[in-house]
Amino acid sequence: MELTKSEMEIMDVLWASEKPLSRSELLERSEEKTWKDSSVHILLNGLLHKKAIREAGMVKRSKTY
Repeated sequence: MELTKSEMEIMDVLWASEKPLSRSELLERSEEKTWKDSSVHILLNGLLHKKAIREAGMVKRSKTY
């Protein structure tokens, strides 16, 4: 499996975390990112499809999950 540069940046943030992260937590911890905030869901879906990550559950934040 080959990951793109942006996917690797996301993986680095996830590996550095001690727990699963939500999309918003991922963005908060991403200091030097090359991706746009609006494209994170596309990158995460790509990582899910490649089986590099798996869903750890759902969390409600404000009005969204």
